[in-house]
Amino acid sequence: MNTEAQPTTTAKPPAVATDVVKTFRTGDMEVNALAGLTLEVRRGDFLALVGPSGSGKTTLLNLFGALDRPTKGKVEVLGNDLGAMSKSERARLRLTSLGFVFQAYNLVPVLTAAENVELILELQGMGAAERRKRALDVLGDLGLGELAARRPMELSGGQQQRVAVARAVASRPALVLADEPTANLDGKNAEQLMALMRRLSSDHGTTFVFSTHDPRVIAHASRVVTLEDGKIASDETH
Repeated sequence: MNTEAQPTTTAKPPAVATDVVKTFRTGDMEVNALAGLTLEVRRGDFLALVGPSGSGKTTLLNLFGALDRPTKGKVEVLGNDLGAMSKSERARLRLTSLGFVFQAYNLVPVLTAAENVELILELQGMGAAERRKRALDVLGDLGLGELAARRPMELSGGQQQRVAVARAVASRPALVLADEPTANLDGKNAEQLMALMRRLSSDHGTTFVFSTHDPRVIAHASRVVTLEDGKIASDETH
């Protein structure tokens, strides 16, 4: 019998970091990627994390994505204290409530674009007909409808990135975390992608947090948080 608690998806803020320190060891040195950072992500935020390389953007995304836990401080995601959750509980939270877009795409090479998008839906228990329709609808929204039967190796880098985004948003998660989502897209496709994400945010209340250097993403953001040396240098609402 499984006695582990199921993750909650309460009306609390999607993600909160309180006095968070994240330390990594490199050889004999310890480096604080985050140094006492406090940030509350509000429901419906379309938030861009900006700052120089090494400022802590990706580290913070990994914490909010329940992929890691802080060295000190507290991280809460959808009302769940990550420090109090087991590995399997955090995995369940990622499956049921979070969406991810990685720079490396992380597509399954033997699956078609549609099957890659369907994968999370299948793991969530969605029926075959419904998940296929959902996958094709999202791929169509991203201009990939005619490429649904192609495998990743038959797609360009920008097309693979859009498939990765389609997979992340197809289940309509409460929180989507994206690391440089437009890094491999030209201007037209970047605008199309950001427009889809904004529509999901407005129609479904999905919260988005991006790590980015791209002014095209920053221009669409409703909130821009600048990190420097693992701390918040500014927090501006647009």
